[in-house]
Amino acid sequence: MDGFKISASDLLAGDWDSASRALAKDLARGGLAPWQVRMLNAHIDANLDSDIRVEDLAALVRLSVSHFGRAFKQSFGRSPHAHVIAERIARAQVLMLETAEPLAQIALDVGLSDQSHLSRLFRQATGDTPFAWRRARWSPVGTGVTVQ
Repeated sequence: MDGFKISASDLLAGDWDSASRALAKDLARGGLAPWQVRMLNAHIDANLDSDIRVEDLAALVRLSVSHFGRAFKQSFGRSPHAHVIAERIARAQVLMLETAEPLAQIALDVGLSDQSHLSRLFRQATGDTPFAWRRARWSPVGTGVTVQ
């Protein structure tokens, strides 16, 4: 309703263009409800190590696949697939900094098929290879582990 209040005050002030833009923005929102966003984030986070299908995500929040895709993009700013990939890369970054696991194991831990799959997606997302990224940021002080 805040958008409507702004539109009403713009109308009273005679600012028709601003009022129509604010009203159109409120009507065109069409994203996911907050409970749906929370449920999706929790499900994706809990299942990054396995296959995450758009059909399953849509069913989780009780939407058709086509409506889900539009609503998801409206809420998250990217497609469900792109979001899951970004979350996998973010989890891989955390694992690369917090563990001494080999990159091949980290790839499997974040639901990717192998190390080359991780490398390709990681390089697209960050512009750097996982090995170079890890070497530049990871310091194994006190762990007795070296990155080779």
